[in-house]
Amino acid sequence: MTRNIIALALTVVIGMCSAGAANAEQLADRSSASIKNDLNYLMYTPDDYASSGKAYPLVVWLHGGDQGGADIEKVKSSGIPKLIEDGKAFPFLVFSPQNPSEELLYPIEKVKAALDEVMSKYRVDRTRVYVMGFSRGGFGTWAMAEQFPETFAAVVPMAGGGNRHYLSRTNEKAAFWVFHGTNDAVIPLSDSVVLYERLVGLKRNARLSVLEGVDHSGVEWAALKDPELWNWLLKQRLEVAP
Repeated sequence: MTRNIIALALTVVIGMCSAGAANAEQLADRSSASIKNDLNYLMYTPDDYASSGKAYPLVVWLHGGDQGGADIEKVKSSGIPKLIEDGKAFPFLVFSPQNPSEELLYPIEKVKAALDEVMSKYRVDRTRVYVMGFSRGGFGTWAMAEQFPETFAAVVPMAGGGNRHYLSRTNEKAAFWVFHGTNDAVIPLSDSVVLYERLVGLKRNARLSVLEGVDHSGVEWAALKDPELWNWLLKQRLEVAP
């Protein structure tokens, strides 16, 4: 008796599903929604920019987690903007977008849209555009290199991480320099190592600096205060479409 009841119930369910399938329909549509790009950012120009007619290299700086939100002044407290605030002069433009979230990763599509806008307003040497970032900005740096490979001649992630499977999308002509500390208790050193090893496997131009005894917060300054980084960076160049 029980078997007959179960069989009858299954028959009813299957019949209902079959009837629903006959009437089901999936409509193709396209969203027309637009997302406002309201990123705050800092823009640095070299001392001779106004008096010169030449194009300049441009560095995209992606800050760490503590500078996110809506107060742009926070971005000046660390990284390249902090060096500029302290009086250091650079021979290149610096575009420093602020992550609008204090908790989430950078919205890289918005960053790229803002970068395109900046590149249309300033005299930028499009063969020498570089992306650098620390911690959460290091994650953003990896993602920018994967999502927009045609843009960046050099990629410098510091104490970051990401998805190694998408590294095959990176530009074969781009150069990578990865920094991470052995005492990083926030983002494990292995996060950078696995990405670097993937780049090597892809035969990319990549180097890894493992900073002995350096913790998470120390990686940023150890990298940025290394003169060799800047000498190396400005030598990197891509061939780009006119």
